[in-house]
Amino acid sequence: DFPGFGLSTPMTNKQYHPKDFASSMAEVVINQFGNEKVHLFGNSHGGSVAVHFASMFPELTKTLTLISPALPDLIPQLSASPVILSAIPGVGEKLLEKYQELSMEERAKNTINQCFYDIKLGEKIWLEDLLHEMKDRQGQTYINELTLITLRNLLKTYFDFSSTNPWQLAKNIKEQALFIYGAKDKLVHPKAAHVVHKYFENSKVLVLPKVGHVAHIEKPQAVRDFFYKHHFSKLLVTE
Repeated sequence: DFPGFGLSTPMTNKQYHPKDFASSMAEVVINQFGNEKVHLFGNSHGGSVAVHFASMFPELTKTLTLISPALPDLIPQLSASPVILSAIPGVGEKLLEKYQELSMEERAKNTINQCFYDIKLGEKIWLEDLLHEMKDRQGQTYINELTLITLRNLLKTYFDFSSTNPWQLAKNIKEQALFIYGAKDKLVHPKAAHVVHKYFENSKVLVLPKVGHVAHIEKPQAVRDFFYKHHFSKLLVTE
């Protein structure tokens, strides 16, 4: 988990910009693997963090695999509007208060509805885990503030028109990058698949039909095969 999410403790500087998460992740990588390069997987916000990581720490990066990465798109999905509105000071706090009034199960099902194309499948394979996670985290006093700060800093990258925009950072990334999008994603528009090659010179793209925001959960075998095909083709075993 990123610092402050799951059961990990928050970062001390409380900036929560994707580059801060990338720096924190680099510390973990160095502590665990020394100077060995690693394969980066990132979904959604994690995709943005992975891009920052690869740009900041190329000496630690072997490959990237990004699943519906939250990279700048100024024509967002309409279904993502509650997320975007949450970034507005004052509005976000009110929306979060209303959200917390829902039961734990209602909140979990709302998350599944946003992330999955096949809602019934999502509830079958993810609902129990989500409820368990929510119960584990319900005593955390910092989670609301942390969530809003993280979201707002992520959305700042969408309006960054300088060389630090994630798409511009990508031009300096030489490692192979795999992109996986869900054709039915409600949060990240799959049309982003069409611009990947413009910024990531060494990239491959896969768009999965009838898949939402979490392809690694909805279609894990397809994600696995795409990863192995391009990174470990000699080890790929098909059934």
